[in-house]
Amino acid sequence: MKADFPQPSCSLAHRVSYGETDAMGVVYYANYLHLFERGRSELIRSLGFSYATVEERGIFLPVREAACRYLAPARYDEIIHIRTGLAGQSRASLSFVYEITNANQSAVLTRGSTQHAVVNAQGKPVRVPDWLSALFG
Repeated sequence: MKADFPQPSCSLAHRVSYGETDAMGVVYYANYLHLFERGRSELIRSLGFSYATVEERGIFLPVREAACRYLAPARYDEIIHIRTGLAGQSRASLSFVYEITNANQSAVLTRGSTQHAVVNAQGKPVRVPDWLSALFG
């Protein structure tokens, strides 16, 4: 696994459900974006906030770009780990990176990234608020 993973980061264990897989019993490719979302939510939670709290403060983080590189399949009923880190901040966006690993975290199954606009409740781009920037400090 990548030793220089961006910080802050966290890891979330997840058991692959039947509904997340395709006819071959492997995680359906589009479901990785949902796994990335779970990882992002867990990262924010691990820093003392929740996505709900961010939105209650009037800030929304729509995905404006996503990438996923599939290296090996994750299968039904396997335990996988979703590692999420903050890759960067700009004036009005946040970027996250992800690694999904096998149960003992010895092999990377998937790598990905998302970039998020920072917008207000009306969908207008806004600067990353100081409190949100400090959260990722």
